[in-house]
This record gives sequence, C-alpha cells and structure tokens, in this order.
Amino acid sequence: MTHRPSSTSSSTPAPTQTPQAAESPTAKPGSSAQATEPSQSKGKVTPANQSTAGPAGPGLPVRVKRALDAHKVLAILFWNRRGVDDRSVKSSLDRLPHRKRLAVFSDRVSNLSRYTRITAAASISTTPSLVIVNPKGQAEVITGYLDYETLRQYVLNSLRR
Repeated sequence: MTHRPSSTSSSTPAPTQTPQAAESPTAKPGSSAQATEPSQSKGKVTPANQSTAGPAGPGLPVRVKRALDAHKVLAILFWNRRGVDDRSVKSSLDRLPHRKRLAVFSDRVSNLSRYTRITAAASISTTPSLVIVNPKGQAEVITGYLDYETLRQYVLNSLRR
C-alpha cells in the first residue's frame, strides 16, 4: 500500500443508477498546492434507488439515503477517536449551524463499508476524511486537518452549487 501525498487530487466517478462500463480513476495534479493543504478528490454520487421509501439496502445507511434523496448537502466525517486532528475536525463539524439543506454525519473509519455508494467515488485511506456531497450529487473528499472556518467554507460552497 502506498501513501499519496496530501497535495494531490484525483477525480473518479461513483457508480450510477444504470450499469455502465467501469472507468479507471484519473489523477489531476494540484495547482500550486502546499503540503499543509488537505487533499481533495471529486466524484458523482447517485443512490441505486431514488425513491424516499423503503430500506437503504447495502452500501448506504437509511438517514444518509434520505438526505441524498432530499438533495441536501451532506457532510460525512470518517474519523478515529484516538487521533488529535480527528477529534479537532469532529469538534469543528459539530459546531456547524443546523440548516434545512445540510445533513451532517460522522462515523468511525472502521464503518466505511456502510457507505460504499458514496465512498466508491473516492479513495479514503487516512483519517480524518470529510466527504461533502453537494445537492447535484457530486462528492468531494477533504483529507487531513480542517479548522472550523475552512470546514464552514467548504459547506457554504457546496450549498451554493
């Protein structure tokens, strides 16, 4: 297993509702990114079942599925309780104001397999990793430490898209 530097970004599509041929991930070099900036990757998230009724099925918790179906902005943090940066990002996420169009979730990285419909679009290998899904279903992964203001700005940008 190799470790990708935090200054790279990649873009991969998520599985769609209809079966299609799998595409290989493409990497795009970051433009003048510093090592202290979080890494990002983007993809498209489309739940297999678009209806709001019924069970979520494998690969997506019920609450997350409902938020996706309602076209809300999702902020999902995958974190480790033992990590100092992880606890700080979790605290920042908890400080976000409650909004109608925003759904905030956090889970341990060991439960990553519960979110395969979302995380299939991006590789999550370290913690803390924040996945932000905009109302159009485009996912963005931010890995590493985020202070409250930076986290808030990512969410506001997604709400505006």
